[in-house]
Amino acid sequence: MREGPEAVLIVVAGRPPPPTEDAVLTGQVVRRSDGGPVAGARVVAGEHGPETSTDATGRFSLTDLPAGERRLRVEAAGFLERVVERVGTETPRGRPLRIELDPSPFVEDSIVVQPSRLSLLYARPESLLALDRREIEQLPHLGDDLLRAISLLPGAVANDVTAQFSVHGGRRDEVEIRLDGQELYDAFHLADYDNATSIVPARSLAGASLSTGAFPASRGDRMSGVLELETRESRGPRRFTIVLGALDLSASGSGELADGRGGWAVHARRGSLDLAADAIGQAGPGYWDVLAKVELETAAGRWRVQGLATGDDFELVDREPDSFEELSTDYTKEYLWLSHDRLVGERALVESRVSWTRTRRDRFGSGDEEKGAFVLDDRRQLDVWELAQEMTYEPSSRRSSSFGWLGRRYDARFDYRSERDPSFVIEAPFAPPRSLSIRFVGPVRGDHLGLWWSERRRFGDGWTAEAGLRFDRHDATGDSLWSPRLNLARRLGERSVVRAGWGLFHQSQRPYELGVEDGATELARAERSQHAVLGFETLPRRAPLGIEALRLEVYRRAVDHPRRRGENLLEAINYFQEIEPDRVVIVPESGSAEGVELLVRGAASKSIRWWLAYSWSRSRERVAGSRSPRALDERHGLAADLALDLSHDWRLNLAWRWRTGWPTTPVEVFEIDPSETPDEPGEGGEDAAGELVATTTPALGVRFGPLRSERLPDYHRLDLRASRRWATRSGGLTFYLDVQDFTDRRNLAGFGFVVDDEEGVTLEPEAWPGIVPSLGLVWEF
Repeated sequence: MREGPEAVLIVVAGRPPPPTEDAVLTGQVVRRSDGGPVAGARVVAGEHGPETSTDATGRFSLTDLPAGERRLRVEAAGFLERVVERVGTETPRGRPLRIELDPSPFVEDSIVVQPSRLSLLYARPESLLALDRREIEQLPHLGDDLLRAISLLPGAVANDVTAQFSVHGGRRDEVEIRLDGQELYDAFHLADYDNATSIVPARSLAGASLSTGAFPASRGDRMSGVLELETRESRGPRRFTIVLGALDLSASGSGELADGRGGWAVHARRGSLDLAADAIGQAGPGYWDVLAKVELETAAGRWRVQGLATGDDFELVDREPDSFEELSTDYTKEYLWLSHDRLVGERALVESRVSWTRTRRDRFGSGDEEKGAFVLDDRRQLDVWELAQEMTYEPSSRRSSSFGWLGRRYDARFDYRSERDPSFVIEAPFAPPRSLSIRFVGPVRGDHLGLWWSERRRFGDGWTAEAGLRFDRHDATGDSLWSPRLNLARRLGERSVVRAGWGLFHQSQRPYELGVEDGATELARAERSQHAVLGFETLPRRAPLGIEALRLEVYRRAVDHPRRRGENLLEAINYFQEIEPDRVVIVPESGSAEGVELLVRGAASKSIRWWLAYSWSRSRERVAGSRSPRALDERHGLAADLALDLSHDWRLNLAWRWRTGWPTTPVEVFEIDPSETPDEPGEGGEDAAGELVATTTPALGVRFGPLRSERLPDYHRLDLRASRRWATRSGGLTFYLDVQDFTDRRNLAGFGFVVDDEEGVTLEPEAWPGIVPSLGLVWEF
């Protein structure tokens, strides 16, 4: 498979020749992102002078050059041609000449046809607007977690606490996260803190790409986006890294096996939030994860075994004279998968994978406070077995075909119980009543069969098309789903490309996603989303402000059969969201999202780089016959990043974001007329077993107004990351400081309920954490 273009540096060392002797010109072509060599680049002296190609290390040598100044032309597949003037006698001795090449929007033998895709971390990105490893690692991201930086990108949205993001206003579970081809069904630590960090160590990754719409037929069962993560190459000289951070401690290593035919890599991390909390006398969560990989090249192809194991635990006991709250949670996740890749002949690649996954959740909590009393006991376990295979056939550079299939078996087991005795009633005219007692015990199983095909061809003058068809069968719900896909790309000269995409995307409710906490007892039918995307990318010539690349995209998404969901309308973060008084069950009838996104990047100089992203969007749904914005609808959003190389060793990055405030729902407090209370006091309703539940009749009530008819104030935040690197004989030492919300703005997050004997029930504003510093030391050797 050919990888896409990138920006590179060409380092040329020139020596002024004697007046009567021919010159020798030597140099090396390397990648700007990571300094890696670029093999096969064509280097030509003058219009028709001597030429050569770079070797495997990126080096070249031109001999028998005439004395004097000359022009040097460099060409490489996937890059725009660059001409270097005045090379030769004018180049001072020992001083290298550095030249940057711009990536082309397409590769020589293929065009990237899929819109709404942004590559991250890659040394060889697929898009001219990809962010390379150095740029991503310089972005402010608390806890050194890559996923926390993704919300800066167009289309991705997240709050100040979570590392889990949503795309175009959809639910978070609409985004599929894959690691080396394996889907991660639960990819986050600290579930009690709104999934505050991911389970994949950022330093284990070689690349990541985010697709926010119109993704190919090989990706299915999630309808908003796909995040593809790839681990670093394990083969090569042994190398080790130790990270000492304020939020975690980690160690990693990798090296060769079997005389260079294989390799190994291990990454281990221990979260230190509990250590920091203990130091200030408060309880805190702890987490750990271990990621391991062994790969080997044989005559039968490449074999790779990978495993990922994680764990979280948290205990809290808070007793006051008039209230108490206790909490105990324990989560584990285990992923194990075997992959095999093999070339069949010279034109076909077959990729196979078998995997097993187990996740376990154990939550217990109880309390008695001003909002009421509750008891919750939640135990769940999920086992998933998967077998998948894909074959890609490329008979020529103008055509490729792929076919694949997967089979999955989900085995989820629930043992859930919750009981609530609220001190006040909430009325929600747009939502069904909630039960005060829920009990669900039993297995929920399902099999998933997926088949897909796609065909890609180049035709005409600069046209490339990819058509695909996907079929999914879910026996737990009886869904048989067909999903056609179509992507087109058109070259506009050497520096621009237009892309368009359309398709149907379905998302099933998997057995482990059954919302038992909100009273659901049966899986919902699959949701359907129709995507339409139109995008334009270009590399402008001699643009002002050092603009190097521009991307404009327009999208539209229509959702049918959206599933019911539980949602907290006022409080942003809670340990047990399902027992909070602002919890409601939303039963949408349909949904839609549309928007325009602009991404521009540039460089004012070699030491000052920047990018700017603006989006206008609208995400809405129809609930109880009325159309309202979705919870994460933001009409306008703006993100700006400025990266400064203060010196050879110092780096500074400033990331600023602004957006329209998210929607909120107004409330009013009222007294309940005893003559209007129902025969069964409290909220009433039936539990999962069909039994009526009663509780003490509250004297106060809260009534929600029109759903999300008001908005929070506009949001903005400035983050900062500074780093200093010292080179050592065997590697390097890097110190970094990361500060979230550097100006301590403490944006409004939502509202909490306060119950007072004199004032009754009132709403109290709640803010995001404000300034949160994080620092660490990275030792590579």
